[in-house]
Amino acid sequence: MKKKMKFFSFILIAAVLALSLTGCMGTGDPGGEERPIVVSSKTFVEAIIMGNLTVELLRDRGYEVVDEVGLGEVAVMRPAITSGEVDVYWEYTGTALVVVMGDEAVADGEEAFRRVRDWDLEENNLLWLDYAPANNTHVIFISSDLYDQYQWTKISQLAEYIGKAEEPLRMSLPSEWYERQDGLEPFENHYEFQFDRDQLQFVELGLTYESVGRNLADVGIGDATEGRIVQFGLHVLEDDQQFFPAYNPAPVIRKEILDTYPELEEVFRELSSLLDADTLMELNKKVAVEGMQPEAVAAEFLVDQGLIQ
Repeated sequence: MKKKMKFFSFILIAAVLALSLTGCMGTGDPGGEERPIVVSSKTFVEAIIMGNLTVELLRDRGYEVVDEVGLGEVAVMRPAITSGEVDVYWEYTGTALVVVMGDEAVADGEEAFRRVRDWDLEENNLLWLDYAPANNTHVIFISSDLYDQYQWTKISQLAEYIGKAEEPLRMSLPSEWYERQDGLEPFENHYEFQFDRDQLQFVELGLTYESVGRNLADVGIGDATEGRIVQFGLHVLEDDQQFFPAYNPAPVIRKEILDTYPELEEVFRELSSLLDADTLMELNKKVAVEGMQPEAVAAEFLVDQGLIQ
């Protein structure tokens, strides 16, 4: 009888130990005991929206999330993710290529993605997941009045007009773009024309949209997914000679995290595939123009798309 009791006691202890070890090791499921996922972002509107989309989506799928959205710009975010203080954030292919890698910018979105993906995995053990269709590159836009008058749809048409030395056009631009390697002079050289320097209006970053929208300038430069393009009825010209680099946003995640939660690749793919230029522009507009909170905009979008309850 005592031998039988000892045998059953041994079985019970072994079962308890097995369960304990399983709980400690984790299975990669959200319900396991792995460490929380630290989600962060840069500080501008679009980045904060994408950060909140990530937080809301992962929490709804059952993951424990630490919200560090709005931590800082690239000089802050890169050390944070390479040191393990942050696990995932959205970065732009062009930013990583030019600012982080010190490489030359490229206009082809797939090539830019491939370069930064391969480099970051080899150098930093970071994985770039599928990038969003939206290309938040620089864009040249014109006023509604100018569009109504000439019906331009391409930058080359604008360049041809200015090259003929007809009535000069006023251009609104931030001073930082004047000096960039993808800035004004390289842009003019690429399209073989030049703005009248007396007609350049230097404004703070983000005010070019209003300047052109209120007819204080004829031409401006900004970001492709900026909500104020819609607000002021501006007309974006096609970069038909492919000067501006590709800036597709993509989730960048530490390999250790994806090894623990491999299903996250598909979770992020569901989200990335929905973020085209028009969608990001509308989300940005809700925050920057309509004054909604980024958390509310993110939750509303995810519910509308059926990604969360």
